[in-house]
Amino acid sequence: MKTVVRGLAPSLLIALVGIALLRITVGSDVFLQYVKEGLRYPLIASGLVLLGVGVAGVVDCLTARLREPVTRFGRDAEGNAVRPDAEEEQHGHDHGPRVAWLLTVPVVLLLCFTPPALGSFTASRDGADATMEQASYADLGPQAPAISVPTPMSLTEFIGRSRDPRKSLQNRKVRLTGFVAPGSGPDEWYLNRLVVSCCAADARRLRVLVHAAGPAPAADTWVDLIGVWRPVPEAPANTAPRLDVTEQHAVPQPRAPYRDLPPSDG
Repeated sequence: MKTVVRGLAPSLLIALVGIALLRITVGSDVFLQYVKEGLRYPLIASGLVLLGVGVAGVVDCLTARLREPVTRFGRDAEGNAVRPDAEEEQHGHDHGPRVAWLLTVPVVLLLCFTPPALGSFTASRDGADATMEQASYADLGPQAPAISVPTPMSLTEFIGRSRDPRKSLQNRKVRLTGFVAPGSGPDEWYLNRLVVSCCAADARRLRVLVHAAGPAPAADTWVDLIGVWRPVPEAPANTAPRLDVTEQHAVPQPRAPYRDLPPSDG
């Protein structure tokens, strides 16, 4: 029995990995907690291949086991029938490296739990800023009165415009969405987004320094902010731009947390 279990274990583990990949991609957006949206179909294909390989391995192992005789005997030097214990023991130890069993940990986690997306801990690390390339931004039009609807922006655009020599953000109300990370002072905190090139392992942050009345929201809370950019003369290029907030409210985490999009009411 132990020999059968050892023979089936590698194939079952491969099949479980495939099932875990299919669980987070087919009819689910859980995979967006780990990778960018464009990798859904490659992950589905990988899950199907792994599941097929695992099932094929299980079938092959069971078929081979059924074809074996119930009991096999050998002959000793005197011609007596003996059971080849040495050979059976060698066959019983024919299995892969035990370190491979560590793969069961992430598989069980994917099957039973949904770990959260990266948040304030990652955003608070030094050297995790996204690279901002110089861009030419379209004119936002005439300056709107203070009572008008604010301009929705992604954090990428807001940070880029804050460094624009034309100062297109001057006296303009904007609307931003992101998650909260603690600041260095009692009246300030950071609004963040994380962007990825491939997966969560290469996440880079976009962040804005927020000045708002009252206590800061809890870390990792997603919020929708309305405010006005506050220019800081002679600030270093890598300094987070500042936003004086006039309105704020909590919002659910977006479907694709690593995709920096302007806020919307849809």
